[in-house]
Amino acid sequence: MEARQYIGIVLVVVGTTLIPIGWMFSTITAVVGWVAFVLGLAIFITQRYIEKTEEAEFGSGRGGSGLPTDVHDHSGWGSGGRSESWKSSSDYDGGGDGGD
Repeated sequence: MEARQYIGIVLVVVGTTLIPIGWMFSTITAVVGWVAFVLGLAIFITQRYIEKTEEAEFGSGRGGSGLPTDVHDHSGWGSGGRSESWKSSSDYDGGGDGGD
């Protein structure tokens, strides 16, 4: 985690402690608590969003190449999921009477 995320977490904690104190004693303290809570949450979430968009744009950096895992078509999906055993050796034209 970066410093920006720690600042966001600290503001959320400070805000959550100031809100009940403000309910008991001062409305201004409650308002400051809500502002700190919302601001801390926004800072924390935007940092996570920035990291997610950078990861999507530049790659994860975790060794992922972005290539499919079945590059040699071991599953058979490269041919539409059909194996050779489904193909007929006859000259079947797809059915119908052919317009004759």
